[in-house]
Amino acid sequence: MTLIVGVDAGGTSSRAVVSTLDGTVVGRGRAGGGNPMALDPTDAFAHVGAAVRHALSGEDPAQVRAVVVGMAGSGLLREAAVRATFERVCADAGLTCAPRVVGDVVVAFAAGSASPSGTVLISGTGAISAKIIDHTSVALADGFGWQLGDEGSAFWLGRAACRLAVRELAEATARAGRTWHTERADAVRRAADAGHELADVPHVPRGVSRLTDLVVRHLLTNGADSGGDIVDRLATIVQGRPPLLLAELAPLVSRAALQRDPPALGIVREAARRLARTALEVHTHGDDAPVVLAGSVLTSEGPVRRAVRDLLEPDVAVAVAGDGAGAAAWLALRDLVTPAQAARLHTRLARPLTFPGTARRGTEGAAQGR
Repeated sequence: MTLIVGVDAGGTSSRAVVSTLDGTVVGRGRAGGGNPMALDPTDAFAHVGAAVRHALSGEDPAQVRAVVVGMAGSGLLREAAVRATFERVCADAGLTCAPRVVGDVVVAFAAGSASPSGTVLISGTGAISAKIIDHTSVALADGFGWQLGDEGSAFWLGRAACRLAVRELAEATARAGRTWHTERADAVRRAADAGHELADVPHVPRGVSRLTDLVVRHLLTNGADSGGDIVDRLATIVQGRPPLLLAELAPLVSRAALQRDPPALGIVREAARRLARTALEVHTHGDDAPVVLAGSVLTSEGPVRRAVRDLLEPDVAVAVAGDGAGAAAWLALRDLVTPAQAARLHTRLARPLTFPGTARRGTEGAAQGR
């Protein structure tokens, strides 16, 4: 039996899939982050190896004929010592064929489309877009990190929510002519435990938005309060945490937007505008090739994804990335089967989400390019 292996090695987790040539998945594995730029390369590659070993549990590694690893930070493999460490980990996992390493953007695109070329827009903790030609990244937009870019990312959304909260609370407390002292924090905790709204807490300044309510209850009702002015406490808590943890607030923006909260809707619109602009920086105007949406912000059904689709469609065929590890396995499988067979097996392994009217365009031409 011939086996193939696909690995999606991201910053927080590494996932591996083992498949037969007919697209039947016979094993899956998961381990820690595999990005050698976010982690020490030795640790990152050890996680990749652990995911592969787990996926191959019960199978003979000698039957593996092709391996594709999609890896953020894959450029580090140009260094001989780093490459040697990676190859040693793969050998220790029992692999006898040399893995082909591609960028994480290549796998993300393949997770949403069988087409050889198109654009992928990723919004997770960070944000980046890539133009893909023949399963190779040829141009990038954004991806500059949270300090300089990543516009429309989960971090960007979370920071926007916190900025809104501190400004609204500062204005509300100024209007009320008092600060919000420790007794107010105690009242907020009691209200949150009872499922009440922030505005229901006695003596709380009126006029704050639903999103500010959610941010305050998320950050100030988990034992983090230490008394004093609520604006100072909120700012101190945010400044004292690792910056990228602001990304965990992104779902609060979507939640408030779904409740028609005006400030949240404004943040969603601006995030979508920036993300669409990032995609169109590398997507050729009038190109029939698809745009694949990837990353946690865009693979989750919600207002940000809908707003991005509204800005891109109907001029652009849009699909949503499915299983990254399965897509990596599909990229490996393409080297061993005909283009027509590969096109038929794409959905089985990658499991993309397409939308009415875009599915044909998103996969059109897949059988013509390898």
